[in-house]
Amino acid sequence: MYQKSILSKLVVLLYDPVTAFHRFQRGSLVHYIQDSLRELTQINNSSSVVNQKEIRVIGLRRTGNHAIIQWLAQQQSGIIWTLNNLPVNENPYRHRYEYPEKSDPPSLVQSLRTEAWGNFTPKDCIIYSYEDYSLEKVVSEQFEAKHDLYLGPSLERYDVLILRDPFNLFASRLKSEKIPVKHQGKTMADLWIEYAKEFLNETQYLKDNRKICINYNKWFCEEEYRREIAHQLELNFSNKGVNTVSHYGGGSSFDSKQFQGKANKMKVLERWQNFIDNPSYHKLISNKELIDYSERIFGYLPGTEIFYKSIQ
Repeated sequence: MYQKSILSKLVVLLYDPVTAFHRFQRGSLVHYIQDSLRELTQINNSSSVVNQKEIRVIGLRRTGNHAIIQWLAQQQSGIIWTLNNLPVNENPYRHRYEYPEKSDPPSLVQSLRTEAWGNFTPKDCIIYSYEDYSLEKVVSEQFEAKHDLYLGPSLERYDVLILRDPFNLFASRLKSEKIPVKHQGKTMADLWIEYAKEFLNETQYLKDNRKICINYNKWFCEEEYRREIAHQLELNFSNKGVNTVSHYGGGSSFDSKQFQGKANKMKVLERWQNFIDNPSYHKLISNKELIDYSERIFGYLPGTEIFYKSIQ
């Protein structure tokens, strides 16, 4: 629990109006006060478990995050909550009720608001995700200090890192015009390499929870691999949900929702072929370190050697 007193926080606001102004500009001043009031009144003062299982999913956009989250939820029984594409260091429930989906019924928005204020309902599993953030941002001490305040205590905590090969990922990003990432000063290639290093345990950002790395290419193609992932997450395996095209993110960059119910028919491992003669794509993929890590994780992808000539 974040321990600063409400008095000390208000003093900071009074004696540092510049900080207060910037927080207000970012829309965080109200959140700051809300969190402080909850800490003061100890709304979340129980140490009892709220979430039997907590799964934090991390991946770049167009990596298959929503498809995998949807599949994970279908493998879990009981009461399951999913919160997609969140901003770092924010209360996940509060963000969802402040920025509801168009399809959200009023009852769901009210439930999100109730959870955001710490009136938690017991859950068998909560799944929440971050996209396009540096790992150091995702695992910040700031969020961890408020973890129980925001989500309630969890019995088991998992970090799921999803990685898709860069050839098809970058093709999907270019097709959907989603090239920039959320971390200022970093490129899509920079973040992909960062995730690849964590995937191979060369870094240990995700060291505090049980880390599960998912190779999207294998997850898409191999039932036995999906079974293995389900086992690692202590889920009851089935193929339920694997052929559903998620409505989050607008579906596939190439196929939208045309393959609803038969997602396994999509050519997600051949997207790069649409950009063989595209100079912008060549520029994105022309990175020796990127390709080296890709071969270590995904192996050689037949035909992609055409892009190796672009590497300086």
